[in-house]
Amino acid sequence: MSKVILQPSGNKDAREHYEDTIQNPVPIEVLSKYLPEETLDQVKTFYPDGLIPTWGVTPGKNNVNVSKWEKIQTGDVTLFSANGQIFASGVVVMKLRHKELAAKLWGYDGTGQTWEYVYFLDEIKQHNIPYIDFNRTVGYADNYIIQGFNVLREELSERMLLSFNLKSEIYLPDVSPEEYEEEVLLFEDHESLDTHRTGKGRKEQPFLRKQLFKNKKVGSCGICGNQYPVDLLVAAHIKKRSRCSREERLDYKNIVIPMCKFGCDDLFEKGYIIVVNGKVLRNTKKSYTPHLLEKVIQIESRECQHWNDNTRKYFEWHQQE
Repeated sequence: MSKVILQPSGNKDAREHYEDTIQNPVPIEVLSKYLPEETLDQVKTFYPDGLIPTWGVTPGKNNVNVSKWEKIQTGDVTLFSANGQIFASGVVVMKLRHKELAAKLWGYDGTGQTWEYVYFLDEIKQHNIPYIDFNRTVGYADNYIIQGFNVLREELSERMLLSFNLKSEIYLPDVSPEEYEEEVLLFEDHESLDTHRTGKGRKEQPFLRKQLFKNKKVGSCGICGNQYPVDLLVAAHIKKRSRCSREERLDYKNIVIPMCKFGCDDLFEKGYIIVVNGKVLRNTKKSYTPHLLEKVIQIESRECQHWNDNTRKYFEWHQQE
C-alpha cells in the first residue's frame, strides 16, 4: 500500500531545496557524474526529459530519520508543508543513499550532515490543504502542526490519499506474487476487489497494473492497440473476475490485459466485442444502434496482441458468455 510522507518545508534550508531541486528539477547530466550506469539507465526510463525532481533527508540526530526513510517505496506520496498548509505533493519514483550527490545538490547543514537519504519524485502537484483539513482527515487534534520528517502508517495514509485523490496510477507500491496470492485467497469470496476496499484488498489492482505497465507512463490498449497514458488504461480481466476459479485468479500473467477507457473496456465487458482467433470481432448476438455500430466498426478486425495459447481459454469463455 502507498504511504504518505510528511515533509515540512518552512525553514530556510527546506525552502531553498524545494526551489533548487523540485521547482527546478535536477538535470540528468548532474546525476550522471555520481550514479552508476545501471542506476542511471533506470532513472532515464522514468524521466525521458532528463529532469528529475529530487529530495533528500539528513540522518538526523541519532539517525532518527534513517528508519523512516527505509520505509519509503515507489508510489508513496510526499506532502510538502509550510505556513499552516500542505502546498505541494510528489510521488516517489525511486530512492538511493548518496552522500556525495547530496553534498553537491544541497551542501551541509549546521551540524555537518547532508541530505544523503535521497529520493526522486514525479507528478508534482500544487495544493492548498490547510492543516486542519489534514488533521481531521487522519484523526489528529485540530491544532496539530506538521513538524519533522515522518511516514504515516498505512491506515492514516490511505485516508489522506483517498480524500485528496493523491494516488498515482503510474508509480505503484511493490506487491510480491506471494502477497498477491494471499490476497486472492483471503478475498476470493468477494465479487470484486478495487482500490477503495479497506484492508489488504487494496493490493490486487496495484499488483496487476504493475504487471501490465511496470511503472511506464504510456501503454497500449489490448483491444484497439492505440497508445494512451496508463491512467487511461485499466487492468481488465478477460474472464470476469467473479467467475474465475482460484487457479484462474492466480494466473495473473494471462487473465488480465490493458484496455482503454475510450470504449474498449466497456464494449468488451458488456460483450459487444469479442476476440476470436486473435481478431477483434463484433458479437452478432448483440443489438447495435447506428452510433454503437460505428464505434465497433472502428476496431473490428484488429489484431489482439494478447491472444496466445495461454490466454485463448479466457477469450473463448468470454465468447460464450
